[in-house]
Amino acid sequence: MSITLNKQSALSQDEEVDLLISALHAWGIDYLIATTQNAAMKRAARRLTPVELIRRLARCELPRVRDASIALFLLHPELADATLEAYKISGLSDAEQITVLILATLYLQRLWSFRLTMALGRASNFSEERFAHIWQDQHLPLPHCQYGRSGLEALQAREQQRRGLAVNFIGDWQNQIDHLLKQEEPKRKPATNFTGLMALQEEDEQEECSVMSMRQNVTKADIEKFLNALGKAYRKAGRLYLAGGAALVHMGLRSGSTLDIDVVIETSNEDEMITAIRRLVEQMQINIEFASPADFIPIPSQWAAHAKYIGRYGKIDAFYFDLYSLALSKIARSSDRDLVDVKLLVQQQFITLDELDAAYQEVLPRMGKRPYINLNPQKFTERYSAVRQQLQQGS
Repeated sequence: MSITLNKQSALSQDEEVDLLISALHAWGIDYLIATTQNAAMKRAARRLTPVELIRRLARCELPRVRDASIALFLLHPELADATLEAYKISGLSDAEQITVLILATLYLQRLWSFRLTMALGRASNFSEERFAHIWQDQHLPLPHCQYGRSGLEALQAREQQRRGLAVNFIGDWQNQIDHLLKQEEPKRKPATNFTGLMALQEEDEQEECSVMSMRQNVTKADIEKFLNALGKAYRKAGRLYLAGGAALVHMGLRSGSTLDIDVVIETSNEDEMITAIRRLVEQMQINIEFASPADFIPIPSQWAAHAKYIGRYGKIDAFYFDLYSLALSKIARSSDRDLVDVKLLVQQQFITLDELDAAYQEVLPRMGKRPYINLNPQKFTERYSAVRQQLQQGS
């Protein structure tokens, strides 16, 4: 096979993809698999300059390869200058795609700062300052707003509108983080000092962030309005548990708002209750997710007994989902927002470390078994130990 660097048209699409994957391998991105890898391909890949690699990745039609730029930027933050150069010299279409990849990197870097620090053995520092003009020009949120979540939501909405496709872009971008963490975490012992992270407060929740979103974020008042409306719309007895950020916002632990309302429902006619909730979603223009900590991790057997009662709305009894289950699911995920939430739960004495340890010991033997076969018990133990140590020092 002949490889021509300066004439991209000389390569078939498959050859171009294999060349880009070989180049990514040379930069330490190992999780992508090429169809063909030979000596000529590897030599050609090594001759690609960083600027040319970034530009060619941006115009690749395969999302799994194109979006690997995110992992490349995080693993090699020194490529910021080359990335900016590629952006400046590219045509409109390529520059637009490079913009998306830069912003997705910056938002995900904020959201996964703790896990990335543990995996890389250093703080992830793809420069926000160098690219500030990009999110400002696009009228998108700063990376620190809601630990990058606001930015990701707004960037996805912008891409969906620009492309006219209701695609889950965040899922594609997140896949790159998942692969990078899976690649890098086994190489290093977990970092145990994240004092800077645990010192983070809620100031970013108070700042104005320009957010382009399909639906508005929800405040405590919005959640209360939803509960009242559901009590009127669904006239049968049932239980509803607030989970995730919605529980923390409603109880006043987290100030500001959350992106959606995570709920768990129990009733004799779940289909009817789900229909009522979906109607309220459209009427109120809010995001409701049927999501439980049990979707992600094993939860303690007595979680229902430990759920905190909120009140009755019509015939529906509302609760906060067991906060120990919630804390463990957040530790398993370990985004910066999640870890600050766990810190606040301990500091405000909604949970105790002794009870958290008991819940952890109960669920650990069920990790790595169905339906949680993708949870690595050893990795969760390392992560729990690191978080637990800092929580104890901060208590």
